Amino acid sequence: MHSHHSHSIDYVAHGVDSLEDIVARAVKMQFKLYCLTEHMPRLDPKYLYPEEITGKSDADLKALQEKFRGFLEHASEIKGRGYATKFIIGTEVEGCDTRHIAYAKELMKQNSGVLQFCIGSMHHVNGVPIDFDQREWLRALEFAGNNLKRLVIDYFEQQFVMISELRPLVVGHFDLFRLYCSKEVFIDSTSGQKVEHTHPAAVCAAEVSFIDLWPEIKMLALRNIKLIASYGGLIEINTSGLRKKLRDPYPGREFAMLAKSVEGTRFVLSDDAHGVAHVGVCYNQALYYIDSVIQLDRLHFIEDAGGVLSVNSLSVEDLKRQPFWDSYNAVLQEDSR
Repeated sequence: MHSHHSHSIDYVAHGVDSLEDIVARAVKMQFKLYCLTEHMPRLDPKYLYPEEITGKSDADLKALQEKFRGFLEHASEIKGRGYATKFIIGTEVEGCDTRHIAYAKELMKQNSGVLQFCIGSMHHVNGVPIDFDQREWLRALEFAGNNLKRLVIDYFEQQFVMISELRPLVVGHFDLFRLYCSKEVFIDSTSGQKVEHTHPAAVCAAEVSFIDLWPEIKMLALRNIKLIASYGGLIEINTSGLRKKLRDPYPGREFAMLAKSVEGTRFVLSDDAHGVAHVGVCYNQALYYIDSVIQLDRLHFIEDAGGVLSVNSLSVEDLKRQPFWDSYNAVLQEDSR
């Protein structure tokens, strides 16, 4: 079994447990591959999250740089321990603006002896975080004119720039904008504008079908998916969406089915763990999603042969028969006692 995306409290402020504890959990569950992918440093204080702010922005940004250097050293040491679980070192990049995309390229080049790949992700739209909390998501919506359609269009346009410039091996949580689409927010199903629930065309934001309602969004998502497929990129099925009580992992079924329709699309599996309890989180549900909801035939994964990465795959039927499930379920049962 594999996870291509993880974090820890040692190197990101919103982590829960130490990298050592997360690694120990992955080894105990008998993961075949577990990728260590802490966030790249951010360069502008406007992109700092509340828990990172001390009032001295230069020091806050410097702390991110120091933590990242510490991560590279720590992860390298872990990788060299000879665990049965193989560890690959990457970083989750910030596609928040062109400056950060250029810096991500520079980081990958400067640290090519350690960093083997990157996850290309979007956490901000128009400079506002969309996955921190409900308040910030609503602020991002307000910045987009209180128009959900506009917010998602801006997201996919910004994502396209990131993918075009960076060509990340893995594209992270493809439709992260879904996270805080609240049941308390109502949208005009035609225009995308925020409205009162009594509006005749009102639809709950949590239940919006972006592809069915808005052809422009389908077109942009399809363009981005085709670009990913064109250079051999991988779209992660990220189970943190399930952990955060969404109906589906990322991408949700409408975007996953759209991606599946594009020749050359390849999916990988990630838990996006930030703590011990997140390692392999909701993988049973993810297996059902992969097999019965979007009905994939194969799942892909990264392999490391002497420092050279390649992409391999196994059938979903073989995935079901992996010995991992025995150790995984045993650990979960042990936790429930």
